[in-house]
Amino acid sequence: MSNSKSGVVIPDTPRSLRSFGGDAGLVDLRPTIAKEMDGEIVECSVEDFITTYLPFAPNEEQTQRLVQQLLQEQPPAGGKVATRSTKAPRPSILVGNKDQYTFRSYPNEKGDVKLSSHGSENVAFRGWSAIAEAIAAAAPAIGRQVTQFKYHDIPNKRIASDILGSNNRIDAGFIRNFPGTSSEPRTTDIAVVVEFKLATNLKQANARQAVSANVQIMNDDVRRMFTFGITAESSEVTLWYHCRSHSAVSKRFNFEPHLLIKVLAAFTFATEEQLGYDPLITREQDGRYTFNLPDPTSSGPLQQFRTIGTLSEYRTNNITGRMARVYTVNKLDPEGKPVGEPLVLKDVWLDESAQTEWEIQKEIFKDIEKFWASSTDIQGMKELHDTHKRLVTSGEYKKYFLEIVLDHVGTVTTSRPAASTPKPGLLFSSTMKTHNPNISSTNNVTPQGTGTSSTSVFSGTRNTNAGTHPIEFDNVTPVPVAERPFKPKKRYQVVFKDVCLTVGQHTTLGEVVRVLRQTLIPLQLLLCANWVHRDISSGNIMAHKVELENDKEPWQAKLADLEYAKKFPQHDAHEKSVDPKTGTPYFMPLEIMLKRYLYHPRTRKHTTALERGEKAKPAKVVFRDRKKLRGVSSKPASTRHVIHNFQHDLESLWWILLWTVTCRIDSEAAYAYGRPIFVNQIIPTDERQDCFNAESILDELEQFLPAPKSEDEDTFAEMIDNLRNFMNDAYVARVSEGNQNKPEHYVEIFANFNVCFDTMLETASDWAGLPLITRSATQGQPQSVVPGRRKRTREEESIADARLVDGEERSEAKLPKMEDNEEEE
Repeated sequence: MSNSKSGVVIPDTPRSLRSFGGDAGLVDLRPTIAKEMDGEIVECSVEDFITTYLPFAPNEEQTQRLVQQLLQEQPPAGGKVATRSTKAPRPSILVGNKDQYTFRSYPNEKGDVKLSSHGSENVAFRGWSAIAEAIAAAAPAIGRQVTQFKYHDIPNKRIASDILGSNNRIDAGFIRNFPGTSSEPRTTDIAVVVEFKLATNLKQANARQAVSANVQIMNDDVRRMFTFGITAESSEVTLWYHCRSHSAVSKRFNFEPHLLIKVLAAFTFATEEQLGYDPLITREQDGRYTFNLPDPTSSGPLQQFRTIGTLSEYRTNNITGRMARVYTVNKLDPEGKPVGEPLVLKDVWLDESAQTEWEIQKEIFKDIEKFWASSTDIQGMKELHDTHKRLVTSGEYKKYFLEIVLDHVGTVTTSRPAASTPKPGLLFSSTMKTHNPNISSTNNVTPQGTGTSSTSVFSGTRNTNAGTHPIEFDNVTPVPVAERPFKPKKRYQVVFKDVCLTVGQHTTLGEVVRVLRQTLIPLQLLLCANWVHRDISSGNIMAHKVELENDKEPWQAKLADLEYAKKFPQHDAHEKSVDPKTGTPYFMPLEIMLKRYLYHPRTRKHTTALERGEKAKPAKVVFRDRKKLRGVSSKPASTRHVIHNFQHDLESLWWILLWTVTCRIDSEAAYAYGRPIFVNQIIPTDERQDCFNAESILDELEQFLPAPKSEDEDTFAEMIDNLRNFMNDAYVARVSEGNQNKPEHYVEIFANFNVCFDTMLETASDWAGLPLITRSATQGQPQSVVPGRRKRTREEESIADARLVDGEERSEAKLPKMEDNEEEE
């Protein structure tokens, strides 16, 4: 069943297209971030914001004590008590009395900050620093302690980062242990971003700067569970909160002392955890991270895992979402020394109600073993039962899945206030002017993306997927999504035993085809267990071998990322998600993209009476026959809600194969054919639809794949085309007969896939050694793919460079840039 609102059919799992930053400068990415973040924000009252999100909200008694302290003369700089040998005390922060007061720096009752009275933005808001310093000095008066985070003005300092693209500045912030003018603040040390503008008509530009800075912070530091921002335009102030489930903004309020004191005190006296840092993750001095995870089997000390390098990490342009990061890690002994072989740790954010990967895997294993625990007489299923009986009963089937060592469900994001409402238009407007600057080299961004050289030994392994995801997409038809509940998300960490390569990281065509052939086995096991994967891509079909350098050792395929897997068919009572999921459209099945079945009653082939050797019916007879059909099928199959089925998983496998031979081999003809097919948009291009639905694509494939040596030889290109034909026929036949929900009716298409892949491998000597390449942005020449590096980025004309979904270097990417004279760094 589908969700429906106002007549709009909502997909079972709504897909939300996401673009990724690659190594583009953050200033260039602001329009893209604004476009994607604009629909992720809810607005609430200032009071709701303070009680829901702020880490520490002083009560009225504490606030009055702070006011009394700020009405007094302040100690000289450095906090020393005034003596004859020291400077005189500084004036009070507030003027007036405890019942009626204003800021000395902003005597107007509204606290107006105007260019005419202050001359420049930096001068106008300099008073905030003195206010925050005085609040910190008043800590004893309210029984609080000052933390490592203090307010600093830093308008001319670039932000240092371990990941690429940090070419931005912020006006001020609450920063940990910042030494001052001699160094640059790091994203990992900025707890609260503060941005100023003198004119209220620049509130949208100011918001973009603050939000994009927080995007960079959340990308750079895996510890961050959430982050904060403050924007001020003249006398109007707005508070911001960002986490993986949603972003929130307060209603704008005037520069009023009582309220601003409460806000600044909340950040001044907050603990590190209250400011959004996960207490179970530590950043080491060399930039590596140590994850401290509870062992569910014992009450002993936390198990420690320290990162070695990054297998998968990307700069998303949207804070909301899963934000999956995958690292190679060492397990540490009690002395902090590495023990055993390297492991893999995945850190991801899931819907609070979602099952974890280990929970899903256990259910799948249970259903697999249940199917083989008894016999079956169902046609087709019996053959699969016999084929894989020894594999399952011996337990060897588990080798096709990742072995989980440990997992942990961590913190849950804050629920939004009940009275909050979605607030689009804060960051992006339809009148925003854009153009496409070439960003192949970002302004003053070092290889580490910092403004200065990075001291982190970990930074060289970051941005591993910078080439796998498109940076920007234009003119894309949005997918209908129901009103968002912005449900909370939970942090989930899972440790796997084996370090693998994804199928998109293999370096020869033969390796990819052999791994894809092996992947048919776990997919057949899922078929028998009545489970569909629903997220097959080049990044979650993996391969492992004990010795990576041993060319004689075969790869063992493994099916990963089971978070989206579901039982099939789904029950009518199944709860559909209305918070969109992110994903790449490159390998998405065509029916899922179109949200309709390929079969339609009127597309069946008809023969004329003459062709049948019959006399044609008079038109009046045809009219009467049509009347008899009225009401028989008021809703053709093509308009029914499409549920992801077993063949859709197979189709994704086929798209991976086609992408590999069109976008990863060194052939301009192949790339010219594949580029318009593999585009980062959920609405499929005409070229993609034609590719799948055409009578044949053999002529196109044979332009760049080996030609047959004889007329009787079954070629690699023919098998790719045959798979496509088999799928089209199966889709139409299954739906026309109403069998799309019956697992046994998918056995034949699996058998056809087996035969086609086996036939391909019979001619492997002709093509298996073909190297898989990508293009270097700096050289413009093909290079061999480096395993474990980057995936996809966007190239010109809104089409992502399809070679880079799992390649090494990014293309000469172009991004929209604001034509806004006030869009400063």
